[in-house]
Amino acid sequence: MKKILHVAETIKGGVATVIRTISASPEDEQANYELVYLVPQDQEKELHGIAPQQIRTFERTGRNVPSLLRFAWRLMQVMLKEKPDVVHLHSTFSGVIGRCVCVLLRPWRKPKIVYCPHAFSFLMESSPIKQKVYAWIERVLQKVTDTIICVSQYELDKAAAFGIERKRMRLIYNGIHPKDEERKAEDPQPIHLLFVGRLDYQKGFDVLLKAYAKTGRNDLKLTVVGSAVNEATVECPPMDGVQYLPWVTPAEVNALYQQADALIVPSRWEGFAMVPLEGMALGLPVIASDCTSLPELVTHGVSGYVFPTGDHHALADRLKQIQKPALSALGIEGRRIVRERFSAALMIRQTYDVYSAPSY
Repeated sequence: MKKILHVAETIKGGVATVIRTISASPEDEQANYELVYLVPQDQEKELHGIAPQQIRTFERTGRNVPSLLRFAWRLMQVMLKEKPDVVHLHSTFSGVIGRCVCVLLRPWRKPKIVYCPHAFSFLMESSPIKQKVYAWIERVLQKVTDTIICVSQYELDKAAAFGIERKRMRLIYNGIHPKDEERKAEDPQPIHLLFVGRLDYQKGFDVLLKAYAKTGRNDLKLTVVGSAVNEATVECPPMDGVQYLPWVTPAEVNALYQQADALIVPSRWEGFAMVPLEGMALGLPVIASDCTSLPELVTHGVSGYVFPTGDHHALADRLKQIQKPALSALGIEGRRIVRERFSAALMIRQTYDVYSAPSY
């Protein structure tokens, strides 16, 4: 039996969805794997459906030095005790700290190291100097990494341009289980818009609010689901027609997808976002920025609409024009695309193939 240790410094949002999805091994191999997880204590509930005895935690009070040190120390303890065959590191902070821990423990443990950045740091909006530093760190740490999972072709090609070896990278699109729920009957008015995710700069929440304020339409309603994770505070100003909700359960999110007419994804950068996949699987059209990987999922005028990243004027212009019949047709096509190209079964099979492949 092969033991897999999933490690994440934070799992709020799409990372938790990805981990839950690949926690189901391929049907014909369920007895061949044992899974263990290391996640922040206050985010343990994000792994609903996973047995508590499989989950190890550490105390996280934010992205600060004490929390990162506690994360590193706890990872060392878990690796020495659990003796995993594969360590699967999720996101960049886990990737940097986790690989450093694995190097320190090499005299005692030498698991296969699988790393999925869920968007490399050097793809984020930052100064050229920071991008070069982030890229240098990734180039150094790739030498101790068996496989780097890229979740979009954009991410893989950009990483190669920044010096990451293609032979170490594997493209595995995020996938989702097919949804059989039917969308609820449309009401003529209003048009319900939905945003689900972290209210951080990366996700473009500020772009959405500015655009919504400029539409001048009283038949638009916006529901915002989520909270800030990587930033201390984010302003959620009272606005007519806007409802703010905290993080909710997957069942509640599904209900919101079914009630909405369009999903807004105004991100500034992404690895390969799960939220638009979830919405599209239920026949919800997506209005997304053209950042990084999103055009690989959302095709303008086919499964939704695409606007220039960070341009709240362009998003406002799009929101001024949307109508329910056209949105409904886009949603039907988006659902078909997800079923054909972005299935959870394919994602799971490809991920477990990585676990079983020979190490460097």
